[in-house]
Amino acid sequence: MNVPRLKRLIVFCVFGVLAVFPFVSTYSQILSLAPGSPDSYVVKEGDTLWDIASIFLEEPWRWPEIWQGNPAVQDPDLIYPGDILRLVTSANGPRIVMERGDRQTVRLSPTVRETPLLNPIPVIPRQALEGFLIENRIVETESFEESAYILSSASGNLIMGAGHEVIVGGEWASDATGYEIFRLGATYVGAEGEVLGQEAIKLGALNVVSDEGEGLKRALIVQSSEELKAGDRLLPQETARINLDYFPTTPDTALQGSIIGLLNNESQAAQFESTVLNLGGNDGLAEGDVLSIFREGDQVQDPVTRKDVRLPSTEIGMLLVYSVFDRMSYGVILSLTQPSSVGDTIRTP
Repeated sequence: MNVPRLKRLIVFCVFGVLAVFPFVSTYSQILSLAPGSPDSYVVKEGDTLWDIASIFLEEPWRWPEIWQGNPAVQDPDLIYPGDILRLVTSANGPRIVMERGDRQTVRLSPTVRETPLLNPIPVIPRQALEGFLIENRIVETESFEESAYILSSASGNLIMGAGHEVIVGGEWASDATGYEIFRLGATYVGAEGEVLGQEAIKLGALNVVSDEGEGLKRALIVQSSEELKAGDRLLPQETARINLDYFPTTPDTALQGSIIGLLNNESQAAQFESTVLNLGGNDGLAEGDVLSIFREGDQVQDPVTRKDVRLPSTEIGMLLVYSVFDRMSYGVILSLTQPSSVGDTIRTP
């Protein structure tokens, strides 16, 4: 195999015209392999698809462009420990093809079903990320304050939490029995002073167990992250709001925005922590998009002209967007070279 040949830059065809911001002269369609990318790789237990993509590509989010599932094997999109991934050339540039490893199976009698002993590798490190993902929502204050709420503890307890029965009331816009419990948090404002959204902080969840008439219901609190109180609002439970099974991709257009908030109002964020972004669905952002994080350069004095000069910004990491609203979104940091903070710029890679 001619490795140097494989490592040349491959130019892909571009369909359509992409709108770009001043910071991007052209939307890059050049795909380059990572320095030292191997000719083949044997998948190991503990790998993620993101890790493997980073081994082969400088831009791992472009993995779908070189991944070629083997139609001769069952579930070609699933990769298991022991599978062999090979880097090959094709008329369209570099491709990754897979050879199934020898996975052991367990035969269950009296059925003929076969169950793999190994699970397919995840796309990203789910266990590492899940503790940092937040299920807050961005809401309109007026409609939020018209939602149902906790009225009182059913047993007179002053402290309410998981396992307690409560009486809930208000206007019921849904016949759902599962609700999440929220309390208003920060209001996020744009650069021009316009309100981007009001954050509703998730505190727990409850299930309605009976209808008590006149708009009142009895409910059981099934989960709480802190002490609950009368007046906390209820919103119908949403299933599968956070999906970690998609492969990260780049936005369809060139975007630029900022990190405007961090988890728990911290001053800095590290790898796998959540961020609040001032870009949303109205800007073309979608769940699964990845964005580069940039730190603005320092302002220094030119020793010759004596004028203040702003140094160029520096890329410090990358984040994955996992929850999108109209004008805002939540993202989790995948990689960093230094801590991120409010004010850092986010851009399409």
